[in-house]
Amino acid sequence: MTENAGMFRTKSRCSGILSWVCLISVLLFVSLGLLLLQSIILVQVEAPQKQIQGDQKVINQWLARMNVTMETLCCHCPQDWEFFQGSCYLFSKSQSNWKTSESACQSMNSHLVIVNSASEEKFLQAWEVRHGQRTWIGLSDLQNEGSWQWVDGTPLELSFWKPGEPNNDGNEDCVELWNDGWNDDKCGKEKIWICERPAVSCSNL
Repeated sequence: MTENAGMFRTKSRCSGILSWVCLISVLLFVSLGLLLLQSIILVQVEAPQKQIQGDQKVINQWLARMNVTMETLCCHCPQDWEFFQGSCYLFSKSQSNWKTSESACQSMNSHLVIVNSASEEKFLQAWEVRHGQRTWIGLSDLQNEGSWQWVDGTPLELSFWKPGEPNNDGNEDCVELWNDGWNDDKCGKEKIWICERPAVSCSNL
């Protein structure tokens, strides 16, 4: 799993310096684009139709290249968050119980992670293997014993339980990511946790 970890992580951390580089680069591209557009408009005043069509093709090509460049420079996630398939993930450096972990995520406009696919589970497992710690995720049956729900209220459909789990040994109502699957555990225990929030869409910038 460790060798494949890189497959599931995207370098999207934007340090303060890189953010300024991104901003300056975008401003330079926009300025150059405006100068190019202005020059072409001035030429088109007396240019023949074929020349105008050629200039429009050049503009379209330049805009396409600029969009690709801006997408490359775009920071999908805040600093210290990881980008994966349209979401940003924050892996905590401290430990808390399940409810405090969810509150911490909410204070950052996010929630404890909700696992929606096998690929997302592999991404999270790749991180867990590298750090080797039990980790809270956003799943519990606190509302109704045996009825597992995510923190957004949606019922559990796709699951990755370890063999023999959940077993509710001693009133275990919250779920942790551990080794090769999920395990239910007592919500009051302190563990590290994973927050999730939607990534920034660079096409909307």
